[in-house]
Amino acid sequence: MELVNPLTAFHWSEPLDILGVKMRGVPEKQGWSFSAHGYRAALDDPTLDADAVGRAVRKQWRPLSAPTLERARAEYAGKVVPDLPRYVICENTAICNRACPFCSIHVVKRYDEHGNPGKLVMEWFDFYKLMSEYGQHEGHYGISLYGLGEPTLWRGKDENGRRLDIADMVDCARTVGKFRAINVSTNADVPNLHRLLECDLDDLIISIDGMTSDVYLQNRPPSNKNQKDPFGSTMQRVHAFLEQKSRTGKAKPYTRLQIINMQSTALQIVDFIRYWIQIPGVDDIFCKNLDAMTPWLGDSVVSAEEAQIKMERVKAMPCQHIFAVLAITASGQFVACCHDARSELWERLPDGRVPHIKNISAGEWWNGPFMTMLRAEHISGHFRKPCETCHERDPWLGNF
Repeated sequence: MELVNPLTAFHWSEPLDILGVKMRGVPEKQGWSFSAHGYRAALDDPTLDADAVGRAVRKQWRPLSAPTLERARAEYAGKVVPDLPRYVICENTAICNRACPFCSIHVVKRYDEHGNPGKLVMEWFDFYKLMSEYGQHEGHYGISLYGLGEPTLWRGKDENGRRLDIADMVDCARTVGKFRAINVSTNADVPNLHRLLECDLDDLIISIDGMTSDVYLQNRPPSNKNQKDPFGSTMQRVHAFLEQKSRTGKAKPYTRLQIINMQSTALQIVDFIRYWIQIPGVDDIFCKNLDAMTPWLGDSVVSAEEAQIKMERVKAMPCQHIFAVLAITASGQFVACCHDARSELWERLPDGRVPHIKNISAGEWWNGPFMTMLRAEHISGHFRKPCETCHERDPWLGNF
């Protein structure tokens, strides 16, 4: 994924000094990772390459990740569409306790099975139906249980009235959906963060985006304006979670502390890496490339002039998402892209039905007339709204 903000992002070409250990980081699809395992190994043995150790640990942790990605990349290069995509992004809620200025939740619209304004919290039975369908197939790999909202805020009930939360979704994705890699991304300022240690979660991303309260509040202001000290609350909860993980000796979930690489954080990125890399329970720190979200937020996140630098490179590129990733919204509706905040990328089926999990299967949507037409449009160089002004056509499979 290329930087959409090359003029204002933090850049480095040589290894950084991370508390006496030289680390350049390991490039991934959407940014650079700095391994706590590699850092500690190089502290113990200065002859070791911290980045190489980190790369090896990550490969050992997720041995199927690289071959699955390579297969998806080959399919995309040949414009081959799998029966069901190997990756799913499932938005369990479009409600959040943060009002991040770079997030398109501010303009969110969701629709129900009839095409009317839909709920912002996914029904358990809709989720279970999707997992049941995937569980009957082979070849799928990863599911992200988050979208525009804060996923740990999700609550539901099963057929017996038993109360459910994010941990139950994770375990259902494993046992019913048979996903190999399950991940959750959170702002972490929630009372049930510990539940992610009580389920079969593979990867946890904790997004903080600042080392000081002023920068944090600039990037992640609370949706509740009366909340006192959200930065302090977040830090306290994250440290408590990491202490519990370390104390119990749990290897899972692989825990990543994330900072987005943007103008407001550029001067704090190195300090962020240095701070979190030495905390027990942290597996790596991730410097994530920024998403411009131009179709929904205009040039409020990245200036039009700066964003145009990347657009010149991707303007003729068919989006990777529509060839590799299934997206379902909190209302249960299928859309072509998980970034589609206004739920514009869909059409009714020929018989008038809305592409919703209550009405059709994931396979019917993925192989249906709208997705087939949209892919053909992208291949021919025609991009409808919101695709035409979107810069994020390359995060899903990365540059290759």
